[in-house]
Amino acid sequence: MKKISILLLVGIIIISTLISSFAHGENAYDKKLEESIIKVKNLFNISDGYDKFTSHVNSYNGNTNFYLNWSDSKGKLNSINVNISLEGYIISYDSYPSVYKEPSTKLPVYTKEEAQRLAMDFIAKVDPTILDFIKLTPQEYPISSTDEYYYFNFTRHVNDIPFYQNSVSININKYSGEISYYYSNWDRKLEFPSPEKIISIDKGQEAFKKEIGLKPMYKSSSYYRPFDMKDELNHYLAYSILGANRGIDAFTGEKVNLDYYGPYFGMTESAKAMDTGMEGGLTPEEQASVDKLSGLLDESVAEKKARELLNIDDSYKVNSKNLYNNYKNPDEYNWNIYFFKEVSKDKSLYMDIGLDARTGELLNFYKSIDYNPDAKPKISKDKALDIAKEYIKKIQPKKLTEIELMEDIYQEDSLVTYNFSFIRKSDEIYVENDRIYIAVDGISGEVYSYNLDWFKGDLPSKEKLIEAEKAYEVLWNEIGFELMYIKIYDYTKPENENFEIKLVYGLNQNKPVIISGTTGELLDYSGKPYKEIKPINYIDIDTSYAKDKIKTLGEYGIGFEGEEFKPKDKIKQKDLIYLLWKSMNQYRYDSMDEEKIYNEFITQGYMKEEEKAPDNIVTKEEATKYIVRMMKMEKVAEADGIFKEIFLDEKDISKGLKGYMTIAYGLNIIQGDGTGKIKPKYELKREDAATMIYNYLFN
Repeated sequence: MKKISILLLVGIIIISTLISSFAHGENAYDKKLEESIIKVKNLFNISDGYDKFTSHVNSYNGNTNFYLNWSDSKGKLNSINVNISLEGYIISYDSYPSVYKEPSTKLPVYTKEEAQRLAMDFIAKVDPTILDFIKLTPQEYPISSTDEYYYFNFTRHVNDIPFYQNSVSININKYSGEISYYYSNWDRKLEFPSPEKIISIDKGQEAFKKEIGLKPMYKSSSYYRPFDMKDELNHYLAYSILGANRGIDAFTGEKVNLDYYGPYFGMTESAKAMDTGMEGGLTPEEQASVDKLSGLLDESVAEKKARELLNIDDSYKVNSKNLYNNYKNPDEYNWNIYFFKEVSKDKSLYMDIGLDARTGELLNFYKSIDYNPDAKPKISKDKALDIAKEYIKKIQPKKLTEIELMEDIYQEDSLVTYNFSFIRKSDEIYVENDRIYIAVDGISGEVYSYNLDWFKGDLPSKEKLIEAEKAYEVLWNEIGFELMYIKIYDYTKPENENFEIKLVYGLNQNKPVIISGTTGELLDYSGKPYKEIKPINYIDIDTSYAKDKIKTLGEYGIGFEGEEFKPKDKIKQKDLIYLLWKSMNQYRYDSMDEEKIYNEFITQGYMKEEEKAPDNIVTKEEATKYIVRMMKMEKVAEADGIFKEIFLDEKDISKGLKGYMTIAYGLNIIQGDGTGKIKPKYELKREDAATMIYNYLFN
């Protein structure tokens, strides 16, 4: 293999840099690049065995980085990518083999504790200046048997106060101990205010209640609602935060807007085509679906209504029409009609409009605007707000008294467009996902966008609403209020001058701020009781022969809730199926009841419906049958004439299960009793079941 010298590499990069129009002579990029290559090669022990090298330079916002890549065309050496700053700080590093090799063992060679020490050693080597300012972020989720890496994330701390916007991430291979990935998100030139003269946390909590506060509201389960909409949209009473994420300035007690961009979840489903011309009639469920479509406006009537509502003349042609279920009100349908007008070969205007398919009520619309690039805003924010309210008064007069303007922390004056969001307020309780959105053109004053998102069903009674003080107890004690540094941006200022570091009191972002309005329980985003993920740790396995295997399964999230495994108890089918389900879903923590777990297990073909017997004790051959099916070896196990008689008690194996037992025995999932017998009818204890699952996963 031909070796490439450092000087040749530098020459290539200098040419590349010249082409990229960097003034390398003035900024000495060539010498800095040479220094960076040498530093990285020494730091990561990169040999001259690589026959390919590429790099590029990137300068943005006053920061210049070199991106270096080494690769081996013969695939014998790992591909290495490094991002290093002009000042010599390692921003990122990754190293992966060109050809994936299956680990020789399924069990990690390195423990998580050993891997963490390797991670700290690596950070100390590549950037010792940050080592004393990072703390490991606790990992809530257990490790996965299907993943070959440990993942560690460290948060920056200054004055023992977290600064969550700076962190270090690192991945360690479980089998080789090699660092596969490293990334440092670290601001080098920040000034952090001293915490010496801050207000107390008690005063911070008082300010939070006064300036921000919890609000009673109706939340909905739409966050986890499936697309097939078999589950109804449920509303529930809760105390939560309304609007943007905010905290309290730790010096002044004033509210501070914290930058946070959460996803907006909105889902719709197109109506499925129906063919009612089939023979045999309709079931009651089918007839109910047909009845929902009765009395809907046809296409021509819907189009006429749309043109009347928005004054759309004939110069606009219809591009498409769609009829679909209303997601929030599934018994109803909407028409969506799309219009367009070709102004020139290079320009088109369009409008889209949504109507209630039964009543013709206007639900939403959007008009494209033909802007003059030199036009200046003529409408103030207050004037635009008046226009928005007048429009609501005109089109939805009854709802005008049921809404409240949402505070928009980014809305300013003298804008080309203004966007307003009004939230529904029913009997002094906010309906979180019911809104009216309106956009006003800041030049013409025209309303160019409107959307009504409104639930028409019954909302729960507020009679059992708990007092706000009880909700605050949960907020402080279970969610948490802490001191933190945060980088606050002011986008009206130029880059590099548009931020400052503030010391604030804020809520713990790792837990949902949703408190049941009736029970005071902490809830998750689906409205169910929040379950904190805790490591599995049993107190009753010390005398079990399978102690180590039970403990290992627990590290992977496979086990029962609580402190007891009860290893000597005989295992019921429902408990075995739960453990097997967990072995396939180690990252899943949604609340799954017994029936849903069985449904998944049966649907995936691991159990037949007639085999379901939740409270039956499981025998060795039954457990083997389920595991072999999970391994997708059912056809092989049921093939005739290919399995020898290797067990002395072969006759005791149920008909059709000989192949299952032989495969499991051959793969060391099950063992005999030492006398040549396999004991297929043996009733498993919980420790036996754990041993089988361990062997299935790691042998």
